[in-house]
Amino acid sequence: MLVVSTREFRDHQKSYLDQLDSGVEILLQRGKKKTPIMLTLTAKAFSIGSGRY
Repeated sequence: MLVVSTREFRDHQKSYLDQLDSGVEILLQRGKKKTPIMLTLTAKAFSIGSGRY
């Protein structure tokens, strides 16, 4: 699992989205007092946190 800031994710979106395609989970850290967001990608669904889209 990778932990990255939202700024880092924005700056290198292609790289991180390619890593999601290969099965890596990414945790987006949104600041010191904010809840992080977990991104995962499976063959059936894209998941953000506890919801499925």
